[in-house]
Amino acid sequence: MSFRVAVAQMNSETGAVAKNRDKAVRLIEGAAALGAQVVLVPETFTTGYDIANQLDALAEPIPGPTTAVLGDVAKSRHVYVYASMVEKAAGKYHNTGVLLDPAGKLVHAYRKVHLFAAEKAMFTPGDKAAIVKTEFGTVGLTICMDLLFPEYIRGLVLSGAEYILNSTDWLRWGPLDEWQWCPEQPRALARIRALENTVGLAMACQWGEDGAYTKFGHSCIVSPSGRVLAGIEAGEGFVVHELSMAKVGDWRKTATYLADRRDHEDLYRRLLST
Repeated sequence: MSFRVAVAQMNSETGAVAKNRDKAVRLIEGAAALGAQVVLVPETFTTGYDIANQLDALAEPIPGPTTAVLGDVAKSRHVYVYASMVEKAAGKYHNTGVLLDPAGKLVHAYRKVHLFAAEKAMFTPGDKAAIVKTEFGTVGLTICMDLLFPEYIRGLVLSGAEYILNSTDWLRWGPLDEWQWCPEQPRALARIRALENTVGLAMACQWGEDGAYTKFGHSCIVSPSGRVLAGIEAGEGFVVHELSMAKVGDWRKTATYLADRRDHEDLYRRLLST
């Protein structure tokens, strides 16, 4: 199966929920007008990232106002929408990815498993993976730092995911430092995770400034061979491209990574048990 996917890139204004939602809706509508069947929106798109002191005021229930807005645009434009937002549930806060279908229904809510540094003081991590069947294939839902854990993405693929969707906000605090953390690394992660698992991958990123943070951009759509099919580096906007697994069987005859791992499973178990 194949489908046309769009990755929308935006600069969410810290705390400006209504304004950010409106911007996301315009990007989704624009991508749908160009034939997108699935549209990804960046991580914490309604609130921005640097919201520790506003968390209770900005977090929402799921379902709630934001999923209602996303459901309306998904239904009116007949597209799937995947985006990350800040959820409040049972007195806890989560970084949660929501998937809406073309009927406007909330299909799945995925709570981010792998939390980055400062996030651990804000959010409670999820403990369940998200693998969702759709008419165009099976997708694994991920958020940002999930891509840094190859065993997690490999597990999603071995459990049936054909495509990885990633809503993200790769960022850096302050100026470029000795670690040289910059946009090339997140883009490389997307390419490597697609290549080593021979699956399609789409990653929608934040861009611009968020308080003391610089958001990297570099949203992309990546083939099962790790090739960037389309992307947007800087600025706000979106790109649309077909993502397909139609000929992946031929590619896997050369790129035998998934099959070859079976020869070493006992070794991997020993290494990963520490």
